[in-house]
Amino acid sequence: MYDIRSRLEKILGKVQSPARYIGGEANSICKSMDDVEGSMVLIFPDTYEVGMSNNGYRILYHMINGQKDLKAEYAFAPWMDMAELMKENNIPVYSHETYTSIADFDVVGITLQTELNFTNVPYILELSNIPVWSAERTDGDPIVIGGGPVMSNPEPVADFYDAFLIGDGEVVAPQVVRMVGTMKKEGRSREQILLSLSELPGMYIPSLMKMQLSERGEWIPDDETEAKGSFKRTKGIKRTWVEVLDKNNYPIHNLIPNTKLVHDRFSVEVMRGCTQGCRFCQAGYWYRPNRELNPDHVIELAKAGLDSTGEKELGLLSLSTADYSQIEKVADILIDDEYFANIDVSLPSLRANSFGQGLAGKVAAMKNGGRSATFAPETGSERLRKIINKTISDQDMYNAAEGVFKNGFNKIKLYTMVGIPSENLEDMEAFCGLIQGLVDIGKKHNSRAQVHASIGVMVPKPFTPMQWVGFMEREKVEKHIRFVRDRFYKNSNVRISWTDWREAHVESFYSRGDRNLSQMIYAAYKKGMVFESYREKFSYDSWLELWKEFGYSTENVFRERSFDEIFPWDYIHAGIGKGYLKNEYKKMYQASEAVKDCKWDKTDCNSCGIPGNYQDIQLAEEPEKYKAPSRSIEEIKELAAERKIVDRESFSHQVVFAKQGLSRFLPHQNTLNFIEKAFTRLGLEIKYSQGFSPKPKIRSNGATPMGLATICEEVFIEFFKPLENLTDEFFQQLNLIFPRGMEILSIARQTSKKPRIPIEVEYYMDDVLSEERKLFVATEKINPLENHRGKLVDVQKEIISYREENRKTYVRARASQLGVTVSPFILYAGLMGVTVEDAREKLIVRHKVEF
Repeated sequence: MYDIRSRLEKILGKVQSPARYIGGEANSICKSMDDVEGSMVLIFPDTYEVGMSNNGYRILYHMINGQKDLKAEYAFAPWMDMAELMKENNIPVYSHETYTSIADFDVVGITLQTELNFTNVPYILELSNIPVWSAERTDGDPIVIGGGPVMSNPEPVADFYDAFLIGDGEVVAPQVVRMVGTMKKEGRSREQILLSLSELPGMYIPSLMKMQLSERGEWIPDDETEAKGSFKRTKGIKRTWVEVLDKNNYPIHNLIPNTKLVHDRFSVEVMRGCTQGCRFCQAGYWYRPNRELNPDHVIELAKAGLDSTGEKELGLLSLSTADYSQIEKVADILIDDEYFANIDVSLPSLRANSFGQGLAGKVAAMKNGGRSATFAPETGSERLRKIINKTISDQDMYNAAEGVFKNGFNKIKLYTMVGIPSENLEDMEAFCGLIQGLVDIGKKHNSRAQVHASIGVMVPKPFTPMQWVGFMEREKVEKHIRFVRDRFYKNSNVRISWTDWREAHVESFYSRGDRNLSQMIYAAYKKGMVFESYREKFSYDSWLELWKEFGYSTENVFRERSFDEIFPWDYIHAGIGKGYLKNEYKKMYQASEAVKDCKWDKTDCNSCGIPGNYQDIQLAEEPEKYKAPSRSIEEIKELAAERKIVDRESFSHQVVFAKQGLSRFLPHQNTLNFIEKAFTRLGLEIKYSQGFSPKPKIRSNGATPMGLATICEEVFIEFFKPLENLTDEFFQQLNLIFPRGMEILSIARQTSKKPRIPIEVEYYMDDVLSEERKLFVATEKINPLENHRGKLVDVQKEIISYREENRKTYVRARASQLGVTVSPFILYAGLMGVTVEDAREKLIVRHKVEF
């Protein structure tokens, strides 16, 4: 732990976004390896900002650490600049809680949320000094396990993993960690461990699966292991799922991120699974059956989680939150309960036909207006929507748009795609008509109303009726996208964004691939083709070269599959029967009625293969503990006006804090956000500015340089009540939310609301000048150095004095009229006669300030 941390201190000043790597997040659970039976590191093969947003990992972390004898920690994929420095300084990928090399855990879990993360798997393993290929690992290596939604076809990366967990992981994962840890302690061999794991629900061990080469040269399951028969009798691997959503399985004390995330909010999963039956949607088939969380438990988790994390936004998550049966009841509670008055509520993945004008108005009230609503028509025309079993009509969206714009929203986001079988320019014309119709409705209420249409490219996925169709060729896809773009090129009310066909092509290459892909994936990683989900890192030309090197024909991506074809993933029994998917494929080309959503009527069972005869669907009962009236829009507006914070008297306080250790690499704005959250958690109301985007009244003298430690930093904060009788216990509670090394030291009432202006600052560094350097400084002028703007700094002029004490060098520096000094790294570089980069590797502390 100390070795990795000490090495990190020397390199974090040289990387982009160092807060990604500092670890020590508040709410971390730290257990000693000696005190647990089994350990697992949960690695998200993407950046910190993406991985820390993932709610599935939060659930696994909670479930594993909820067992006293088990341990789970977090790790993430380092960006390339950090990876290079880690190699140079012999730093492996490490856990954020205890800075332990991930190779030292019993189990290494690497989730796969998207195929475009595939090349990051060997990237992470080699950075961790773990053999990339499962066949090359020995008894001393950890067991590498995969999970996540891409487990519908894990074959392209099967050679990198020892095992996969197919389906919901929260119940099985603790069993896996305990089994592996116990058997390792008993000295069992790797083969024995994997054989025992294969007996757990949903566990797939690639080395134990019999495979054979098809006529097309693909590795497919042999006749014995192909998933045949009912879900209970299949000889393949059965996907596992939790039957009931239990509030005890959901975390409250989430880790507090050290930097801004993709989704900065506390989230509650209100529903899992979807039975709408959209024929392109893998998640809709993969996550069946439909299960809902009790609405009372939704509110309890939301309050406890917001209290624990200090977040200001609540996310209610599911594949389609508006289809949660109690969504309007929950919306009523969120409006009625004053606790949520200043909480921004996010309802992602809404369907236009179930959104409705009533819910639109309530969401508008919760969001205080001026925000955006999201609809997902998926395709441009009603004809294509029938093909994919999407039951939304244009009129549904017009009705919903009326409610959205009338209630203060200023933007509608449309998620659509091209590449549907039989798609033509008439469908694109219909799509343009839909966009224009939505714009016309919006402009009735707001001349600046916006419609933002995001166009993706349909990628055929396993376990959908689309798994038999070919990926659409480039010329046709780009022609259809260009048709829509050209129509609205000069329309200020419309914004069109689109997916690059080339990225979708590579994703299609991955999605239905077999084990032959693993060698290409490894070769792609070695060529630097990692983080492919980031446009600036994606290289289609490199893939063209790679396919040529391996003699791979991409025609396999575009071809239609036959019904008698065995797929590489056919050993998985997801619950949905292959026969049912074939029938749905046939219905795409028939003028048949839409397949009904079985969620709402027991007589509408579609015999998809999920066992339970409707009993598998778990709808939530109405709330009992948290009941609230269903208010009209006018009543909601009145309530909002009553609760609106008026500009009443505020009280200014000086807050002095320290940032030491790795927390000194926190950016200035992140630091201020932490301070805001700390007081919010304790119910201490900070004054905000007025206007459309209110900001907390937290003032500072500006940002301190990244990597500078401080024990005397101060901000001035305005509260609506004076803070009095501040005990040691109060400070302990206040500091719980900060990452390791950051803490508030003192709080004092002030008459002024503006920060004090420093006239000089004293720093110290854990180093001393050599005798030769002392002589030079005493007799010669210190050479000027360039700052980050390329301007020369007269270091001699900026240093008032320096002294040595206890093997530390103290420097007093003059401050400008704004109260800031020259970067202390430049001051010490000049004084010590080293480069600024070398100075950044030293521990420099802001020690004392004169005002």
